[in-house]
Amino acid sequence: MNIDGFLTSLKTQTGSVETLRAYRQDLEKFEAFLRTKGMRVTQVKPSTVNEYIQHLADQRGQALAPATVARRLAVLSSFYDFLGANTDGKISNPVKSVKRPRVDNDLPRAIEDNVLVTLINGITDVRDKAIVLLFLYSGLRLSELRQLNKDTIVPRKRKAPDGTVQYFGTGQVIGKGRKQRKFMVGPAALEALGEYIRTCRASDNHPALFLSAHHKRISCRNIQDVLDRWCKRLGLPHAHIHQLRHSYATRNVNAGMSAAVLQELMGHSTQNTMQRYFRVKPDRLSREYFATMEFIRQTSPV
Repeated sequence: MNIDGFLTSLKTQTGSVETLRAYRQDLEKFEAFLRTKGMRVTQVKPSTVNEYIQHLADQRGQALAPATVARRLAVLSSFYDFLGANTDGKISNPVKSVKRPRVDNDLPRAIEDNVLVTLINGITDVRDKAIVLLFLYSGLRLSELRQLNKDTIVPRKRKAPDGTVQYFGTGQVIGKGRKQRKFMVGPAALEALGEYIRTCRASDNHPALFLSAHHKRISCRNIQDVLDRWCKRLGLPHAHIHQLRHSYATRNVNAGMSAAVLQELMGHSTQNTMQRYFRVKPDRLSREYFATMEFIRQTSPV
C-alpha cells in the first residue's frame, strides 16, 4: 500500500498534522487486516471492505458508531481514488458500492449549560481553564487552537452605546483547506488568557501560546486529555473538544447571532453546515416573538 504517497498528495489539501496522522492510522489498520487475509490491495472487493468494518467492531467488542464507519469508508475511498488516478484507472474503488451508514449531523452536540458551569467553575489549573474558555468563546477548531502563538490574539476594546468599554480579542489562523481566517475572542476567555500568561508564561520566550508539561507546543491529543481529565475529576459526562465549538455556536445563535455572521466567525465555507447549530431555545423564541408583536403593534394599522 502506497500510504506515504497518498498522504503526500493530501498535504496540498490540508495542513492539519492530526488529520494526516488519523488517515495514516486508519490505512495502517486496513493494511494489517489485509495481511491477516493474505490479500493485496488490488484484490479488495466491496465484501472485503464490509468484512474489515466488522473486524474493527469485533476488536472493539461492540458495533462502531455510524460516524466512525463513515469516516473509515471515506478514508479508504479517498485512498482508492488516489490509486486509481495513479494507475490510469487500472485499480478500481471497491468502496464506492459499499453502503454508507446514515450519519445524523443534526443531533445536538453542544454541552449542556449546567455542565459547562460545573466544568468552568471546577477547573483550578489556569492553563486548562484558559484552553476551555478559549474554545467556548472563540469557536476555534482543535487544530486551530493548537497553532496559536502568544502574539496571535490581539486585545482590543470598543466603546458601547451606553458608554461602557468592552474588551475582546482578534486573531488569524490557518483553517480548513489551508485558508487563513480571522476569529474573535470573548472577554471571559481574554481574561483567562491574561492570567495564564502572567502567572505561567511571563518568564519564557517560547512562541507557542499553550505548552505541554515537557515545555513543547501542546499536541491535539494533550488538549483533548485536558477536557477528559477535568470531566472525570468533576464527575461530568465525557465530552469531546469539538462539543465546545458546538456550544460556542449554539450559545451565539440563541443570543440572536445571524447565520451569516456565525459562518464567518467559525470559518465554514457554506451556510448549509450552519443548520446543525440552529437549535433555538424557547426563551429566544418567546423573546423574538414578543419583540415582533410589539413592532407590529406600533407600526401596523391592524
